[in-house]
Amino acid sequence: MASNARLAQVTRHLSPATNSTAAARSVSTKVAKPPAFRSRAEYKHFLPIQSRWSDNDQYGHINNSIYYFYIDTVVNEYLIRHCGLDPLDTTKTKPIGLVIASSANFYAPASYPNLLQAGLCITKIGRSSVTYRVGIFEGDEEQACVVGGFTHVFVDPIHRRPVKALPDNFKAGLDAIYVAEQ
Repeated sequence: MASNARLAQVTRHLSPATNSTAAARSVSTKVAKPPAFRSRAEYKHFLPIQSRWSDNDQYGHINNSIYYFYIDTVVNEYLIRHCGLDPLDTTKTKPIGLVIASSANFYAPASYPNLLQAGLCITKIGRSSVTYRVGIFEGDEEQACVVGGFTHVFVDPIHRRPVKALPDNFKAGLDAIYVAEQ
């Protein structure tokens, strides 16, 4: 008997409320903003990325987790080539970047064997932090199928505390692909 009462209570809770205050509050009259950074024109640096057979999942498209590898690849490629990041540096005198936040929004599927383009821009440069925005484009498409990115905080490699300022040569490379957040 108690289980039937509990089931009825759960059923009422899960049923849509037609006259409730909560239902009235959930209706919004705001116009949704178009997704930011979907356009190829919003990116300053591009890196071709060949998708791999192993990137696909059981549904025949690139698995969502793989996009984070692509995002990490384009960011680090840029930092190495344009900002002086040296991943093989053993002197422990240069700052290292630690990811403190990441995100991705998925708009359309991509799949192997398609060639992808990872577009990169920077939307925020702080005293010790940098926020990257990455658009993943399938071929020559104008709209990104995935928009993601992350924030690095650059720290002293020994004490792991934020640096007082980014090195000038590093900052110059970052400034070259800066785009104001929309």
